Amino acid sequence: MTMTSANEECFQQPHWLMLARGLHVDRWLDDGQWVGTGGIEMPRAVHLRTGQRYFRFASSAAPAAQVAGGWWIDFENFNTISRFHEKNEMSLTEAARLFLALPYDWSRVDRLVSAILEVPLKAYAGAGKPVRPVDHEDSHIGYGRSGKGQIPEGASSWVPQKHGGVTQLHIPGLYVKREDHSARQLYEIAFPHPRIESIVSGRVRI
Repeated sequence: MTMTSANEECFQQPHWLMLARGLHVDRWLDDGQWVGTGGIEMPRAVHLRTGQRYFRFASSAAPAAQVAGGWWIDFENFNTISRFHEKNEMSLTEAARLFLALPYDWSRVDRLVSAILEVPLKAYAGAGKPVRPVDHEDSHIGYGRSGKGQIPEGASSWVPQKHGGVTQLHIPGLYVKREDHSARQLYEIAFPHPRIESIVSGRVRI
């Protein structure tokens, strides 16, 4: 019998599905990331297994988002990235950028977060979509912050690795902005003992 997920209510709220699709531009965390592009192609709801370790590539520039951010992968998909990094003598950071389509504007990808899931959760799962560049108000073309919101003609996109690609997870509700700062956020309950490791010279330093 499947236990009720702690974030079940989020799956009745359509904006979380829009966010998983990369279509929602609100910043749930003040981490400098813009989510109006990228996301998951044809996201499907899945149950995550408690007692399993999940992984997330994060940035030292956004400490508040390192565990609270919604984008994760499971152990099998992390191993796909890790094996590719070792086999091709590519840094773990660059392998993560390749498989997860993480532009330089979005994240330094210099932190690896891993944590055991302690409570039942659901996530949206699927293959990543290309990340398209955005024309900024200051005429700078980048991938990170919304500006005019127009796609520059001829500009290249970040396309996640398709051959032997990975399934990405977006976990709704891990962090929600609210006035009551005394109440614990869901990420603190679901991942109470996260391990955050530095990725130095492309390799994890424990």
